[in-house]
Amino acid sequence: MLSYRFSHEATGLEGATNVDALVLNPKNGFAVIIEAKVLSDISYETTYDAMRNQIARNIDVKLEENKELCHPLDKRNPDKILFLLLTPKILKDKPSSRLYGYKLSEYKTNPRSLSDDLPHRKNCDWQNISSRLGWLTWEDFKSVIKDCCGWLK
Repeated sequence: MLSYRFSHEATGLEGATNVDALVLNPKNGFAVIIEAKVLSDISYETTYDAMRNQIARNIDVKLEENKELCHPLDKRNPDKILFLLLTPKILKDKPSSRLYGYKLSEYKTNPRSLSDDLPHRKNCDWQNISSRLGWLTWEDFKSVIKDCCGWLK
């Protein structure tokens, strides 16, 4: 996986965070932030806020514009960024087996729960932010690119 660091220091919060992958169109600012898991769960703790989880942290960072990042990362448009969780199908089919299953479902079905986990964010369109969250599986990728994910049966 590729790792990109997005600084959050301008707001006095935790500093940089890592994402597993980023797809970015620098011409229009559209981006997809990918948090990829195989068997592990999301991190349930962060430095700034012990109540915040890894998905909330990634969503928080994606909402922050940062023109100080190197090109082309400085072209990300927070209003055009999607968050994508990538896991094995077996875990998406049984979401209650991982914390991310609960949290992503909560964020999708109750957008206001994002404001509970990101209380420092004010005047956000939580419905719009929630609509830009998704969940794909490694098997979805393999169905398109047959020779990827050789570790899948």
